[in-house]
Amino acid sequence: MMNMVQACGVVAKGRGDALLVATMLSMFIFDRIEGADGRARGVPLLGGKAGLVFSLVVARIKALITPAAGVAPGRLSSVPLMGGASGLGLGLALAQPARRVIVMDGDASLLMELGSLITVAGQRPANLLHVLVNNGTQFTGLANAATLAADLNWTQLARHVGYAHAECIEDGVHWAKRFPALLTLSGPVFVELRVQPVPRQARAGFEQQEMPDQQFERMAREAGALQGMLDRQAGPHS
Repeated sequence: MMNMVQACGVVAKGRGDALLVATMLSMFIFDRIEGADGRARGVPLLGGKAGLVFSLVVARIKALITPAAGVAPGRLSSVPLMGGASGLGLGLALAQPARRVIVMDGDASLLMELGSLITVAGQRPANLLHVLVNNGTQFTGLANAATLAADLNWTQLARHVGYAHAECIEDGVHWAKRFPALLTLSGPVFVELRVQPVPRQARAGFEQQEMPDQQFERMAREAGALQGMLDRQAGPHS
């Protein structure tokens, strides 16, 4: 089973100009592994808990050497809008049909807005890749409370409500190989990633994340930066 850095690192390295919407845990991982260029180059994607620790240490060193400058391009964090990632991704996909949109959702988050699966499937955005990071926990870190409905078959549910394609991936190496092909499929595409929960401990690398005020303001800042990026790319005659 893959770890969180593998799950997010594959996307960070390979998303190209795709827009990225992330829920809280994925958001924090992207914050750690992305450098000033907004990508995860140089961060190893190794399996297991040892690989998770090593990757985060490398990411921390990389951040000290080449710290990220401001808001990463093309990202929108669904915080504090818990459960809203799929809706944000759907809106972006419909507004930007020529650009791929990737949603990094969480199992606990998606349970809060379960009906959004039907909404996405009904709108059938061909450019949407909906990735569910299923680690079976909520309040990840010191709490690691079990997610409700832990036995829910997410992949079968996505197929049933009408996603164009749905599959489940557990191995990080397979995820890395499969990701480029998934970006080419006509969506909406749903991928459930079975991910190891972060260990319940408080040593370096596994601290319970603080949520200062600026974390609750970042979605507005990222939305503004995203709008500016899209306006610049569209040009003066759009």
